[in-house]
Amino acid sequence: MNAFAAAPRRLRLAADIFDRHARHRTRALIDIVAEGFRSTAGAFEDTDPCPPGELPEELCDAVAAMEAVFGAHDFELSGALVGYAIAPVTGEAPPMEDLGAVSDELARQDFELRNRRRTLLCGGPLDSLDDETVSWALHALATVHYQHERLAAEIKADNAKPHNRGRAPVQLLPAARTAPDHSDA
Repeated sequence: MNAFAAAPRRLRLAADIFDRHARHRTRALIDIVAEGFRSTAGAFEDTDPCPPGELPEELCDAVAAMEAVFGAHDFELSGALVGYAIAPVTGEAPPMEDLGAVSDELARQDFELRNRRRTLLCGGPLDSLDDETVSWALHALATVHYQHERLAAEIKADNAKPHNRGRAPVQLLPAARTAPDHSDA
């Protein structure tokens, strides 16, 4: 499947994931975002392919609007779902940075979440011909990113505690902290 055909497929699967798994006190907002995924998928199909690594200009506003809604509301899923859905066209997977925790347990949690993401990306489930497999991978990635975002807030608060100020981040595995992140989408 070419990259420009993979993106609408992923966007439709993301809409179904969002519809089933997003949580918000206003159900209408979940419906609006799910429909945003579907309409963006349709727009992809109606747009001429662009050069690799570029998002067609007509779609930038739709993607930016979905990302803004994710930034303004907590759906218990990460906005990285949008990035993974359009990654076949942009050529970039949403990043997941080392959070620089100064506490051992929080550093371990950060490392484990980044490792889970790497495993999902390296395993190839996003490129499967089976919709259920791709859907599972998209949901797992959106969940891992959401957990990482929550952990980032916890680490920020922990690092700011008086007894932690000025401490160097925990080094679990030197190679793991310096290895390039897998960016294939």
